[in-house]
Amino acid sequence: MTVTGKSAYHTGRRPYRRFSVFFALILSAAMVLSGCGKRTGDSLKKSADEASSMSLQTDAKQETKLPEGYYLMRVGHVQSVESPRHRSLLQFKKKVEAETDGMVIVEIHPAGELGGGTEMTDMVSSGELECVRGGDLEYLPKSTMLGLPMIADNIEEVRKICRSDFVQNMLSTVERDHGMKVLAVGDDGGFRQITNNVREIRNPDDMKGLKMRTVLEVIDLSMQAFGATTVTVPFTGLYDALKDGDADGQENPLAVIDSNRLYEVQDYLSIIDYSFLPELMYVNLDWWESLPEEYRTVISDAAQEMMEIQSSMTDEENEMYIRHIKESGCKVTVLTKEERAAFEPLAHEVWQKYIENGRISENELKQLLSVVGKKPDL
Repeated sequence: MTVTGKSAYHTGRRPYRRFSVFFALILSAAMVLSGCGKRTGDSLKKSADEASSMSLQTDAKQETKLPEGYYLMRVGHVQSVESPRHRSLLQFKKKVEAETDGMVIVEIHPAGELGGGTEMTDMVSSGELECVRGGDLEYLPKSTMLGLPMIADNIEEVRKICRSDFVQNMLSTVERDHGMKVLAVGDDGGFRQITNNVREIRNPDDMKGLKMRTVLEVIDLSMQAFGATTVTVPFTGLYDALKDGDADGQENPLAVIDSNRLYEVQDYLSIIDYSFLPELMYVNLDWWESLPEEYRTVISDAAQEMMEIQSSMTDEENEMYIRHIKESGCKVTVLTKEERAAFEPLAHEVWQKYIENGRISENELKQLLSVVGKKPDL
């Protein structure tokens, strides 16, 4: 299905397959407008409200025209419907639709329904999709520096980094380079932890020989510095890869480990707080600029609030995740401050490699660490 019309951004590229019944009702309403007299915006909104929870499959070649003044915002992401990401997106949808009187319709596609993170980010860049949350960080390679190991020692430092002027200035380059805008940045579920099927991890020696799944260079370098070998597996295939032994282990925030049931195929969880990744919400820039200014304000404010909601959810639920994972039979090990410190010299090696690889400059690393009052130990 291709969405066309003045009030819906359209590029003529490959469309998506799944839309809500809402659009069928709106199409009928538009026909009434053209052939049987005027129909008010209130009655159109009522039809949308009545159909908002329904969905259907349509022919991809069929075109649907939104009535004047309506805007479609499809948001894709790869996590499950139980994840804080999805649940906070539901709050985003509620706020945006309420504060635009239903004129901006937010349609959420979870669990990789529209493709992987890279594919959806490509589609946002090209204009085939309005928005992706948690998309490919490689569109802004410098953002992956936030995933460097041991740059933050507590969750307060993580949030301080994400909200810093340094990060905001860095993200602005996406608009110039890729036709996208970063609406909001948060931490992707807080600190990342390590799971595996071989042994309990308390020090770098325990990492030796483990085959760890990675997807980004910064994670790959970190796992190798800690002593593991690495294998690339897309998130949508991670559960099966762990189950089948294609990878011994992986690293992710607790919310991701729990909501995607990775504990079912892992025997050990180590709470190491070694790293975090930023969670970016990309929107297509042309679509964004087609919106009235008041709608852009609503969406931008709702996106920032959504990231705060997710942070609160994560902080409140982490203990529940640990308890649930432990009850599943997965052994949970919480590293002491001294045990975690044994990984820090290896983390500094990753910082140096990131500079040597041209990912960041030494000055950029200094600026990043200065946000939390640290100095590079290179």
